[in-house]
Amino acid sequence: MTRKPLSILLLLSLVVPLAGCEGTPSVDQVRWEIERRVPDAHFEPEVHIRLGRLRMGLLRSLLRMVPDEGETVSLLREVDRLEVATYRVESLPDLAGTLPDPRFEDRLLQAGWTTTLRQQDGDSRTWLFTRADDAGSMRNLYVVALDPTELTLVRLDGRLDRAFAEAVADDPDEVVRIVSE
Repeated sequence: MTRKPLSILLLLSLVVPLAGCEGTPSVDQVRWEIERRVPDAHFEPEVHIRLGRLRMGLLRSLLRMVPDEGETVSLLREVDRLEVATYRVESLPDLAGTLPDPRFEDRLLQAGWTTTLRQQDGDSRTWLFTRADDAGSMRNLYVVALDPTELTLVRLDGRLDRAFAEAVADDPDEVVRIVSE
């Protein structure tokens, strides 16, 4: 049996949950799909933070009470949901020499997603996916970062274009510094 390159399987693992549903897949769904499609991959949960609308509202209320956190509160006002998880890699096939599946981009586009970033740095792989609503506003962001020791998944839902615009407006010099690095 021929083994498919790992990056193909990882990327395809996101397509299944994305193509059939309106919402963004949870980090649990993505991790499960990776393990299901790559039998040699196994990840152990380390940290999992899930903040829905109610908890995000509570967080914003709590931050309003903290001096000098007004910028953070205004930035978080546009975020409806936040989910972050890290998993320790227990086992994982070799990542060297993997190539992405060219059909993946087409499937993502059909589900309304765009591959915004695909980066390979040694044994590490990072993908950034974004999805816009019908008006063209960025509504979802998903980050998948994988290296030989850790899988990190980050999911953001909300009016993310407004959140990023506000962050840039609050500190344009910092954005210029980050972009120029």
